[in-house]
Amino acid sequence: MGSKKGGSQLAQLRSGLRDAGITTSKPKKGKKEDRDDRVAQYRKEQRRKRLDSLMTSLNAFDERTARSKNDVLGRKVKGTTGRPGVAKSGAIQLRREKLLPELEGRHRSSSFVDRRFGEYNPNLSLEDKMLQRFTHERQNRTNKASLFDLNDDEELGLTHYGQSLSGLDEMPDVRPDDEEEQGNMDAYETQNNFAGFEEGGERSKNEVMKEIIAKSKLAKAERQKIKDADEELRMELDDEFGDIRSLLFSRPQEPEKDDEKQDEPEPPKPDEKSEAYDAFVREMAFERRAKPQDRLKTAEELEEEQAKRLRDAEAARLRRMHGEDAEPDADLEDEEPTARSRFGLGEGLDARFEPRVDMDEDEDEDEDEDEDEDDEGGEDEEGDEDEESDEDEDDKGENDDVALSQFERDLDTPAEETAPGRGRALPKRSEVPTLPFTFSCPTTHDDFLDLLEEHQVQPSQLHTVISRIRTLHAPHLDEKNPERLQRFLGVLIDHLLYRASQGAEATDELAVLNDVLMHVAELSKTYPARSAEHFVAKLAMMQRNLTRGLSRGPLEATSHTWPALPELCLLRAASLVWPTSDRWHPVATPLALLTAQYLAHARIRTLEDVASALYLCALVVSNQRESRRVVPEALNALYSVTAILLPPLSAKGQMVAKALAEEYGIPTPDVCAAHTASLAVRADAAPVLPLHLAPLLAHAPDTAQTRADLLQMAVQLQRELAELYAPSPAFVEMFTPLAFLLEVGAAHLHSIAPQLAESVQQSARALRAQLEKAVATRRSLRLQAHRALSIASYAPKFDQQGFDPKRATDPDAERAQNAKLRALLKKERKGAIRELRKDAQFVAEAREQRRVEEDAAYKRKIDRITHGLQEERSEQKQLDRAKATLRKRAGKAK
Repeated sequence: MGSKKGGSQLAQLRSGLRDAGITTSKPKKGKKEDRDDRVAQYRKEQRRKRLDSLMTSLNAFDERTARSKNDVLGRKVKGTTGRPGVAKSGAIQLRREKLLPELEGRHRSSSFVDRRFGEYNPNLSLEDKMLQRFTHERQNRTNKASLFDLNDDEELGLTHYGQSLSGLDEMPDVRPDDEEEQGNMDAYETQNNFAGFEEGGERSKNEVMKEIIAKSKLAKAERQKIKDADEELRMELDDEFGDIRSLLFSRPQEPEKDDEKQDEPEPPKPDEKSEAYDAFVREMAFERRAKPQDRLKTAEELEEEQAKRLRDAEAARLRRMHGEDAEPDADLEDEEPTARSRFGLGEGLDARFEPRVDMDEDEDEDEDEDEDEDDEGGEDEEGDEDEESDEDEDDKGENDDVALSQFERDLDTPAEETAPGRGRALPKRSEVPTLPFTFSCPTTHDDFLDLLEEHQVQPSQLHTVISRIRTLHAPHLDEKNPERLQRFLGVLIDHLLYRASQGAEATDELAVLNDVLMHVAELSKTYPARSAEHFVAKLAMMQRNLTRGLSRGPLEATSHTWPALPELCLLRAASLVWPTSDRWHPVATPLALLTAQYLAHARIRTLEDVASALYLCALVVSNQRESRRVVPEALNALYSVTAILLPPLSAKGQMVAKALAEEYGIPTPDVCAAHTASLAVRADAAPVLPLHLAPLLAHAPDTAQTRADLLQMAVQLQRELAELYAPSPAFVEMFTPLAFLLEVGAAHLHSIAPQLAESVQQSARALRAQLEKAVATRRSLRLQAHRALSIASYAPKFDQQGFDPKRATDPDAERAQNAKLRALLKKERKGAIRELRKDAQFVAEAREQRRVEEDAAYKRKIDRITHGLQEERSEQKQLDRAKATLRKRAGKAK
């Protein structure tokens, strides 16, 4: 009988229970079925399943069906039916099992994890879990027995009277069966061995076992002690084996034999080998053992030791001055600079030096010079070797080194001084005095000058003074020494400029400048941030001086816009201390900008300005040798200098240099101007290279030789820049005007200066050859090559499979795949947000339920307390009423 389709929920429930066979009369079970628990368990499980299915079918809200707008017969679509109630209850149950424990244990630092075997395996019954744990425990006990476990091996167990000790309770009076095997032990010997029996009485099993265990432990301790002693002896022998290993594997030298015996060598006898080996081993036994050497000292320990030596030497020197006996410290007295580096302010410090600017680095240019100069083979070869050594010594270009000479500014309105103490004079040179060994660390340049003047320090002793100051004030010797050394670094930079402003034409002055620059470079590596601040402050001061000179008028005689010798020295020192190839650098970038500003805004008026401009161009060549950055200001300056030094070039009533500059957009305010008309070459002179720029920076004589030298150096710098910028795509546009200028200038120089014209013509040919090569190898921009595209067809395409809104219709597969991934990502994101919201709702409900439970518990507690107080109050009132009644009765009785 089937269940009714209609009717109320109660009628449907009754019909369903009757159809499921739950409410019908149960059949009588026999005694055998009653005793079978498995059948009862199966029936109970089936009854529960029928009840679950019945409750599910009766609840109309427990199943949701999604109707499709376009139904297709025979097609099964997943997800059309769902059970939201079951899914929601399952999600809540899952959150209760996973999320709720995490919420409750979020403030706990540790958690207990049950690691027993089979605890989290639902497929194992309780008996299987216990059996697996017992098996594993027995295996561990068998493999890893205790150190003093007496029952770990039944075959080797201890016995008493030939029987196992485990059966002493059952057999207390067992005599030994074989007296020989038991060592002929009698009763008295057994008592003495166990040493635990009382005279006239028997010991219990517990006492016997304790005695046996104690003896077993003692024996094992003795064996372990012997084993440790053997291990120590073996380790000692292993350590000594390295000393004799080389001797063990070396063969003793055989005595020389006659020629006849060498043809037929006789092998040594075994007895002789053994005797030689025994003698060799005896010799090794009496050999002297090697001793460990002293460890190497750290840099801090060496500096501290050197500082102590200086203090001791100073104390000895003071004792000698006071007439006391003291031995002089010969090592410190004759201290000489041994770690000098070639920094570029001159040719070096350890060899005889000629100040120069050598622009002849390339082999092609050396060959051209050999053709122009007198043909002296030995001298030319020596010159080439010197140039190669200079290139090896300085990667930045030793060809840019200049000799420093005295050069001061004489402005009506004094600018900011780059070198403090410039007005003070150097101490007169006399016999080299004996220097003290300890000096205070000066914080200002004036203090340093006072220190040098006080002790009459000569230029050759300046390196020693600075080295001793740095040694005595090493950073690790005192916490204030780092700050002192950082201030002393600024003092050294000021002194470098001060020495350059006082005069640096002599070789010893250049050596002094190199000494100071060496210490500046070393301190800059230790304190780069503070050193950068000092250099940037000097560069900013130079830029302010340039701006002040330009504001007064760039053509005024009193406006010194070009950098003087101290400023040039600072620029060169900064380029040597700091890397100039970085894309951006706190010091090198302002240095490059200031150099470009000098070349772009300063005006040429005299030959001294020409020399300063050429030095700045040489500095650009040196600084950009690694990075190869294009500096258009250097090219424009070289064009202007070359056009000014060449004779006036005119064609058809127009100045060729001016017209060429206007055509290529080169700013040339000083070319063909009245104030530069007197600087052109008017007589012939053979150019001399390398050129000494130091005298020209201070005073350039108005001679043909000076003009020829400056023109030759400008042409040489053009060739250097051409080699530097050869890989640049703009090489043709940059050097075409320079090539035209040199060619026209060489043609005009043939009648005025034939020797100089030949040199200029040779440079023009080399530059023209480079231009032709660049044009030949140049490749213009082209459109990207691609396969031929078919003509677009506007005929409509019909979908043969039918329209499906879920199918991607984009013809581009990659774009369709990206759209699919974006849709999937959007779907997953929405799902994650939905789950997070449900988690938050579950957490809020759990907290609310916990709060309600806490409030209910608190209310019950308060009610219990209130009820107790009310009961006490009630009892108190009853007692008071009883007492009042008694008092009334007592009053009436009276």
